[in-house]
Amino acid sequence: MLKTNIYMIAKVFNEQGCIAYRCRTAAEGRRLLKTLEKSQQKGVQIVVLDSPDIYAEYAPYNYIEEIQEFTDKVSQLNRMGI
Repeated sequence: MLKTNIYMIAKVFNEQGCIAYRCRTAAEGRRLLKTLEKSQQKGVQIVVLDSPDIYAEYAPYNYIEEIQEFTDKVSQLNRMGI
């Protein structure tokens, strides 16, 4: 069972929608954020949210269940955001 309400959100600026991953622990969230920030390209936004449903500006949300799939998709966004 998930223990946190920490969501990592990634999107390309000025594009509709985002990808989202619900972190399993706060420690996982911290590690993931550090990893994503190292490779973040200009034009890609990384955001940490506790309740995505109240942030309509990122909708629609495409929830990713596995961390590896999420990081792979963020890498694809980084290539788009350059």
